[in-house]
Amino acid sequence: MAAHALAAELDASLAGRTLLVGVAVAPPFVEQDANGSYQGLAYDLWEDVAHDLGIQYKVVEYDMEGLLNAVHLGKVAVGVSALGLTAERETVMDFSQAFYYSGLGIAVAAQTESIVARVLDAVFSQRVLFYVGSLMALLLVVGVLVWALERRRNPEHFRPGRSGIGDGMWWSAVTMTSVGYGDATPKTLLGRVLGIVWMFASVALLASFTAGITSSLTLDSLAGRVHGPDDLHLVRTGVVADSAAEEELVDSHIGVRRYATVEAGLAALVGGELDAFVHDQPILQYYQHRGFTGDVRVLPVFFDPQLYGFAFPRGALLRKAVNVAMLRRLADSDYRAQLYGPYLGKNAIK
Repeated sequence: MAAHALAAELDASLAGRTLLVGVAVAPPFVEQDANGSYQGLAYDLWEDVAHDLGIQYKVVEYDMEGLLNAVHLGKVAVGVSALGLTAERETVMDFSQAFYYSGLGIAVAAQTESIVARVLDAVFSQRVLFYVGSLMALLLVVGVLVWALERRRNPEHFRPGRSGIGDGMWWSAVTMTSVGYGDATPKTLLGRVLGIVWMFASVALLASFTAGITSSLTLDSLAGRVHGPDDLHLVRTGVVADSAAEEELVDSHIGVRRYATVEAGLAALVGGELDAFVHDQPILQYYQHRGFTGDVRVLPVFFDPQLYGFAFPRGALLRKAVNVAMLRRLADSDYRAQLYGPYLGKNAIK
């Protein structure tokens, strides 16, 4: 059955009517150009669905709260904007199938310094220095132990005083790395027992140390400090004041810096005031694509997932027809590329 025939069958009163469609400007889902015309990811999809269904409509603009109220009261036939499907909204209105799946995204500054500078930063990072300091402390402990056990019976290898402690550290380092120079060897029973224990322990310790250093250098030097939500409590993180991102991060006990707009937050990120900026991922991709290309990178991961759809008054028969037409459109990968690409960039195409 054709989509427009399905619409007429479900709601015969559509014939000859001009429906009121409520919109709320929320780039990239709905935006308005200099001529006052509407466009955007959600609006373009609605236009195509309405065309497929043969629907005539008139647009009425609201703010987001006003749009939700208009849908709830039946003042408009459908609401088009960045409308997330939530349990609270589902109790007072109906939603179409989701046309976009996303959540809170993380923007970081694009890496502009040379690979040498990034590697040097990683080498002298807190994490690497911790590994090196821990290893040196362990070598010192084992060195002092072997010196204390050997200094009387084996003074030619473990000299008295501070020089002997140095001999002990040298022996513990040589033993750990399995170099085996043989210039310092324990002679006492306890010293040799310590040597055996240290040899076997060194296998695991050295492997763990090497893996930690390699991981630190690879992640920190090539991809920066922030790789996902788990890193946000370690860095300077920005959000839009009174946004869902602020609520989510504060509830997770993550300190945030608040900005009035997304543009202000991203400008602070580029300027070095922030290490990460958190907001709805499609909106971050929109601003990256439109105004911060080359300066900002949106991580491929998101959290606090959100589905976006069209909103209808409770029991609206039109919803079924819209779902059928929309799903037919979105089944075409070329259509999805044409719909999402201009607003979110090719990397955001679902």
